Amino acid sequence: MLHFLRAKVENRTKIYFPAVSNMLIQFSVKNYRSILDQQTLSMSASKYFKELEPENTFETGAVESVPRLLRSNVIYGPNASGKSTLVRAMDFVRDLIINSAKESQANEEIDVTPFKLTAASRAEDSEFEVAFIEDGVRYQYGFRCNRQRFTEEWLFAYPEGRAQKWFQRVYDAAANKDDYRFSSSFLGGRKRQDWREQTRANALFLSTAIQLNNEQLKPVLNWFQQRLRIIEAHQLFLPNFTMKRCRDEQHKHRVLEFMNSADLSIADIRIKTQVFSPEFLPKEISGALRDEISEQMTGQEIMEVKFMHEDIESRELVEFDQEDESDGTRALFSFSGMWLDVIENERVLIVDELDASLHPLMVHYLVKLLHHQERKAQLIFTTHDTTILSQKILRRDQIWFMEKDEKNATQLYPLSDYSPRDNEAIERGYLNGRYGGIPFLKDLDFNGIG
Repeated sequence: MLHFLRAKVENRTKIYFPAVSNMLIQFSVKNYRSILDQQTLSMSASKYFKELEPENTFETGAVESVPRLLRSNVIYGPNASGKSTLVRAMDFVRDLIINSAKESQANEEIDVTPFKLTAASRAEDSEFEVAFIEDGVRYQYGFRCNRQRFTEEWLFAYPEGRAQKWFQRVYDAAANKDDYRFSSSFLGGRKRQDWREQTRANALFLSTAIQLNNEQLKPVLNWFQQRLRIIEAHQLFLPNFTMKRCRDEQHKHRVLEFMNSADLSIADIRIKTQVFSPEFLPKEISGALRDEISEQMTGQEIMEVKFMHEDIESRELVEFDQEDESDGTRALFSFSGMWLDVIENERVLIVDELDASLHPLMVHYLVKLLHHQERKAQLIFTTHDTTILSQKILRRDQIWFMEKDEKNATQLYPLSDYSPRDNEAIERGYLNGRYGGIPFLKDLDFNGIG
């Protein structure tokens, strides 16, 4: 299988695409769930590491001089070290930018949780900041908030290679109001007053201004809405995105080709659709709950995937339900639509537990496939599978670790902090505890049990 996957990568068809990228530079978060002090994940390539530079890094094409960026980063750490918290933080930011102005009500709380293990952090705001490139322009956007309101919000843009502070919003607690500062580079004139007056305490100014037809800020929204894709661990078995793609014959062919690169021998994929009826619900669901689900779902289209395999004797196609397939096949099908979409449209994909139900060789293949694309997609993923560290697939600056400190707070740090040598046995070093980020297992005394 490994030789087959390697051939698939090496024999790929190269296509040229524009040099301008729309990528993530870095993400920072402070005082959020298990994270106390500011933690920053950077996608900037180190100038000190030259291995795999053509495959694993790319020039941004931005107006401002930005270092080469990495195509992927992997994060290791024991259970409960904060890996999922980092993914969740990015999803939290994305959701607020897209929805805070249009879905929250005036007195609705912001669903943010600070680090709870100190009195000071419980009383402090949480802070988030993202630096990214959209249409060749670098942006740096961030905010601070608590459950009641946003207390600070800012946006820098670099359309001409130098920083322009388009706006800053700061809550004045004594006056119980937000103070705004706008630069001359931030357009809108008198409309800026309307945008600030319409911004609720629990909504972002960025989101509100866009809702009120601000054109200048739309590239920022576009990056979060169109470029950024996030898959949490529990979402790997949600196949709706891939099923929708498979309704188009061309997309279905690509999904089939992608899945069969793992030697799954699927002859065809068929998507069956039908309109929801209460009769579809199990008998165990009854009463008010049955009525509520029926009311919400009636009239909606339900999709179901069928996998077709060849009869080994007659070569006729035999239909398999999704439940008849292995967890690995189902996970790969669910993931394939998003994966192909990310590569085709140069998006940023963040996946928690990429190795869940996927064979390690498949994970290696996915990462190598990304690295060998002309398109500038990016991948950030968490995993417990260490085998990728010994395969010379990643550069030394693409490897990150997480662990808890003496305060039980998450610490995120790169392998490069340890100045690893070229050709260092990184997998062995990690498993031996050289870089931290591994579970500390206490001996258990079973005497007297039973």
